[in-house]
Amino acid sequence: MKTENESPFSNPRFLVVLALTFVGLWGWQYYVNKIYPPVVIKNQISPTETKASSEIKPELNSVTKKAAIKQNTELNSNVPQLESYIYTDENISFTISNLGFNFTNFELKDYKNKDNNQVQFVDSESFYALKIKGQNILFNISASADKLTYTGVANIDGKELKRILTYNKEQRYFTSQVIFPEGIDDLEYVIIQDKIISKSTNFLMPSFDHQDYVYTALGKSHSERITGIKNTDVFNKIVDDTTMVSVGSQYFVAALLNKADLVPKAIHKVEGTKAFLTLSYNLKNIKASELKQIIYIGPKKTEILESIDPALPAVLNYGIFGFISKILLQLMKLIYSFVGNWGVSIIILTIVVRTLLLPFNIMSFRSAQAMQKIKPKMDEVKERFKGDPMRLNKETMALMKENNANPLSGCLPMLLQIPIFFAFFATISTSIELYHQPFFGWLTDLSSHDSLFILPILMGITMYFQQKLTPTTMDPMQAKILNFMPLIFTLFMVTLPSGLTLYNFISALFGVVQQYFLLKDSKAKNV
Repeated sequence: MKTENESPFSNPRFLVVLALTFVGLWGWQYYVNKIYPPVVIKNQISPTETKASSEIKPELNSVTKKAAIKQNTELNSNVPQLESYIYTDENISFTISNLGFNFTNFELKDYKNKDNNQVQFVDSESFYALKIKGQNILFNISASADKLTYTGVANIDGKELKRILTYNKEQRYFTSQVIFPEGIDDLEYVIIQDKIISKSTNFLMPSFDHQDYVYTALGKSHSERITGIKNTDVFNKIVDDTTMVSVGSQYFVAALLNKADLVPKAIHKVEGTKAFLTLSYNLKNIKASELKQIIYIGPKKTEILESIDPALPAVLNYGIFGFISKILLQLMKLIYSFVGNWGVSIIILTIVVRTLLLPFNIMSFRSAQAMQKIKPKMDEVKERFKGDPMRLNKETMALMKENNANPLSGCLPMLLQIPIFFAFFATISTSIELYHQPFFGWLTDLSSHDSLFILPILMGITMYFQQKLTPTTMDPMQAKILNFMPLIFTLFMVTLPSGLTLYNFISALFGVVQQYFLLKDSKAKNV
C-alpha cells in the first residue's frame, strides 16, 4: 500500500509518464528549432571558404552605381549607359537592368502579403545578376517585340559575351543562356534577399514565418536555415556540385536550376540583414562555351514546379516526414475539389485520419481499462514483493498477461499521431494552396494564426475533456502533471496557423466523442 510520504519518483508509471512528456516537449522544441531556430552559432569556415565568400559583395546602391561603371571599364571595352526594361502582365511585373543583366524589381500580381501589398522579391537589389570577379557586367540589351526575350551583349577585353533571357508566360519561368568566349575564368549568378526577421523566439509561442536555403547536391536535397540568424552573426557555407539552388520563405521562392554541362558550386552567406546566394561556375581549362539555367520566381505550387522541371519541386521542404506531408496535401486537394473550402477539407481529412487510427485507439482504451481494473491487485503485488524486484517484475507481467493489459499499447496511438501532426504542420506551413484562404467568420486566413484566439482556446478545452474521459491508473501527482498538457498545447497554437489549430481541435473533438461512446459501451457490457 502506498504511503503518503512516498516519493512519486519511485513509481515506475510516474517515470514513464514523465519521460513521455519530456520526449514530447523535447521533440516539439527540436522540430520548431530546426525550422525556426532561436539561436544561431557562428559558422567556422576554412581559409579557402573565406577567400571564396569574400567575393560575395553587397549590391550597389544608386549612389555607387556610377563608381561601379567606372570600375567595370577594366572588363568592358565599350561601356553602355544604364538602361531598364519593364515587363508587366496579369500575373507578374518585373524590371531588368543592363547592369548585371539582373532584375531590379519583381512583383507577383496575384498574391499579396500580410500587409495587403503585392508580394515583391526585390527592390533595386541584386537579383540574378551576372558577375565576373565579383563585379557586375554591363550589357547592351535589346528586347523582342513581345518583351518576352531579352538579348544582352557585353564586350569583355575585346571579346563578346552574350546572354539570352526568355520568359515562358504560360508556365511562368525563365530560361537563361550565356555564351562566353575563351579567357573568362569564372561566371557567377548572384541573388540577394532581405532576411526575414523572426518575430518570436519564445519556446511556447514560436514564430511562424521562416526563410531558408534549399539546394540539391549530388542528387540529394538539403536545406539551411536563415530565419533566426542574428544580425551580428555570419553564416557562410560553400557546397560543390549543386544542380539546384533556391532561397525563399515558406510560400514563395527564387530558384536557379542548372542545365549546363558544367556543375557549379553554391555559396550561401547570411550577413547583417541580407541573405546572399551565389551560383559560381569555374571556367578555367574547359571546352564548353555555353551555360544554361532555368529561373523560377514565384509561389511554391506543386503543379507549377512539376510542369517546369522534375527537379524543381525539391524547393518544397516538408522536413523529415515529407512523404506523409505529400500524401496529406494530395488528399486535401482531392477533398477540396468536391467541397470547395480548404477549412472543410481540413475537417474531413482530420476525421479520415482519426477514423483510420480508431482501431489503435480502441485497443489503447481497452488496455487502459484493464490496467485500471487490476490496479488494486497491482498495488497488492508491489507491496508483497517490494523487496524482490525480479519476483515483482515476474508477477506483474503475469498479472497483466492474465487480464490482457498492456501499458505500452496506450502509447501506440500517440506514437502514430506525432508524425502525422508534424507532417500536417509542414503541409500547412508550406502549401501555397492554403495561403490567405478563408474558412468562415473570423477565420479569414488558414495560413495565419487565429487573431481572436478562439480556436486555440476551444482546442485546449476539448483536449482537457478528452483527457478526463480517458481511463487512467495514475496517482494524483501524475494527473496534475498531465493536466498542464492542454494548456501547453493551447499556448503552442496561439501563434501557429489556424489551419493547424483547426486540425487539432477537430482531432480532440473526435477523441471526446470516441471516448464517450467507448465508455458508454463499456458500462453497458458491465451491467
